[in-house]
Amino acid sequence: MTSFNSPEEFLRALEQNPEWRESVRALILSEELLRLPVQFIAFFGRVSAFIDQTEAFISEQRQFNAEQKQFNENFARRLSRIEGDIGNFRGAYARDSAIRNAAAIAADMGLDYLRIVPHEELVRMSRSVTGDIPTSQLRSFRDADLVIEASDGSATHFIAVESSYTADQRDSDRAQRNSRLLAEITGQTAHAVIASVRNDQHANSQVSSGTISWFQLQDRNSEPE
Repeated sequence: MTSFNSPEEFLRALEQNPEWRESVRALILSEELLRLPVQFIAFFGRVSAFIDQTEAFISEQRQFNAEQKQFNENFARRLSRIEGDIGNFRGAYARDSAIRNAAAIAADMGLDYLRIVPHEELVRMSRSVTGDIPTSQLRSFRDADLVIEASDGSATHFIAVESSYTADQRDSDRAQRNSRLLAEITGQTAHAVIASVRNDQHANSQVSSGTISWFQLQDRNSEPE
């Protein structure tokens, strides 16, 4: 039987005999402790795999978010163009309807329709305006949606019409300004009218106060009576 005179001799013997070292290790450590390194390696492998999967998911999510953001931006631009097209279509419908109803607009105001004042004549009128009128306003006057010449049987009247699917302050202000310029240029009575399917709160208040007249256009989306 091998004997040792000191711990140092025992440790040297363990270093020189690996099989002794494993036997001592198995004797000192429990089975659970002996399995810890293997279990830790397995656990570490599972954690590493989970981390890899999480990083892959995060990367995919970032890619998805970027693609979704791009899709949303493209969709918003397309929607904005569609809304713009619808607005232009409604604006054209309102203007065409107002022109078709020129005689009815005059009749509703108790006047006899004479004619629609052509653009070329509005251009000539704008050149005779006196006073410090901004060029932008003169251009707006020349581009009025509709100017009607009418009669009360003895005197000439002019009707400045601004059309819109939904009339707002811009429409009512333009109609009133154009009527003032027409009265100044021609010396005749001029009236301001908005022709629209509906009005916003400001336009409604102008109509209610009698500041401006309203010719209601038919809603093209409604069923005919």
